Amino acid sequence: MSLSKLLKTCFSKDSNVKIHPSSTEEYSNQPLADSTSKMPGTPLDVIIIGAGLTGLSLARLLIDNGQSVLVLEARDRIGGRIHTHETTDGAEVEMGATWFFPHFSNLHKHMKSTGLTLMEQYMKGYTLQESGPNSPPRKFYEGGSSDMFRIKGGTSNLVRTLYNKIGHDKVELNQVVKEIKKVEEGAEVVTNDSCFKAKRVVTTIPPQLLAHSVQFTPALSNDVKQIISNTHTWMGGSMKGAITYSKPFWKDNGNSGALYSYSGPFVQMYDQTSTDGKKFALVGFMDESIATLPYKERKQRVVSQLVRVFGDEAREPLDYKDTYWADEEFTMPKNAARLSAHRNNGHQVYRTPHLGGALYIAGTETSSRTGGYMEGAVNSADFVFQQLKDDFKSK
Repeated sequence: MSLSKLLKTCFSKDSNVKIHPSSTEEYSNQPLADSTSKMPGTPLDVIIIGAGLTGLSLARLLIDNGQSVLVLEARDRIGGRIHTHETTDGAEVEMGATWFFPHFSNLHKHMKSTGLTLMEQYMKGYTLQESGPNSPPRKFYEGGSSDMFRIKGGTSNLVRTLYNKIGHDKVELNQVVKEIKKVEEGAEVVTNDSCFKAKRVVTTIPPQLLAHSVQFTPALSNDVKQIISNTHTWMGGSMKGAITYSKPFWKDNGNSGALYSYSGPFVQMYDQTSTDGKKFALVGFMDESIATLPYKERKQRVVSQLVRVFGDEAREPLDYKDTYWADEEFTMPKNAARLSAHRNNGHQVYRTPHLGGALYIAGTETSSRTGGYMEGAVNSADFVFQQLKDDFKSK
C-alpha cells in the first residue's frame, strides 16, 4: 500500500486530538502534504526516531533544556541494540551491548548523572582457548583483573533509567517510520499508522537501515544516500548467545568462564553471573554460520561445545537464548551487504543537518569518536544536542 493510502493520525505540540480521515479511500485521493494542514496547534520542537541509547540520551538533554520532545520507537520495547533478556529461570543476559571500557569517559559521565554504577567483568581463574573440537582446551591464568566492566543491574538499566527520567509519555512504541518529509514549519514524520510534526527531526536509525526503509521528501542527494547506505552497522552481523545453569561450575573448578574458540559455536564467551550473585550464565559471541539451523540444533551444538571444554557439568543447562542481529528487522535491512567494520562511521555527512536544516542523522555509527560503541552513542547525543541548541538559539 502506498504512503498516500495510509490511514494516519496526526499529532502536534498543543493537541491530544487524533484526526482521522473518514476513510482510506477519501485520504488516498489527497496528496500527502495535505495532512499537514489538518494538524492543530504548533509543532513539537523535536521528534527523535529511535529509543536506543542515543535517542533517550538526547531526549533527556533536550527536555532538561526546555524543548518539547517525542521519541518514536519501532519496536515494542526501548533500548534498540541494548537488550537484556530474561531467561525462563530468571537470569538477565545481554543479547546486545554489554561491556564498558575505561576510555568510555563520556558514557561514565552520563552514568554518574543517573546514579548508575559498574562491576568488573569476572575474570578470576583460568581462561580457556579451544583450537579445535578434537583437541583439549589450553588454559592460561588471567589473575582476576580486567579492563572490561558491566553495568550493575544489566545494560538495559542504562536505557530504563533514562526512560523513567524523561517520562514514558514522551515515548511512542510500535511506531515504524515510513517517511520523513520537509514541510514549511519543519518536518513531518509518517509512521505505520500515524503522522507527527516537529520543527526538527533527529533519526537514530542505523544509517544502513535508514537508507533502505525510510522515504525522504525531497530526496536526499545521491552522495548522502551513497554514504548512509554504505555505513557499517554495529552488531549488524553479530550473533550472541546465552546459556544458564543452576550453579557456576566453571568458577567451582577454578575457571573464569572465559573461552576463546576457533571451532565454535561460541567463539568468545564470558561469565555473566547476576549482580546479586544468584543467577549463573555464560554469554558471548557466536559463529553466525549456525544462525540458519533450527533452535534445538543450535542449542545442542552449544551444549556439546561446553561439555568438551568444561566437562559433564555443562550437559544440563536451564535455558538457552541466542540473537542473530542480521535478522532483526529494526537493526538491519534484509539481505544487506556485509560491510567492513566501522566503514563510514563518523563520516562528514553526519556532521550537518539535511532537508533544509530540518533533519539530523544521529546514532552511534555517526559519531566521529568511538563510533559503533555505547560511548559513540552518547557522543552522538551530545553532538546533536549542541547543534540543536545553536539551531534553536538562532531562531
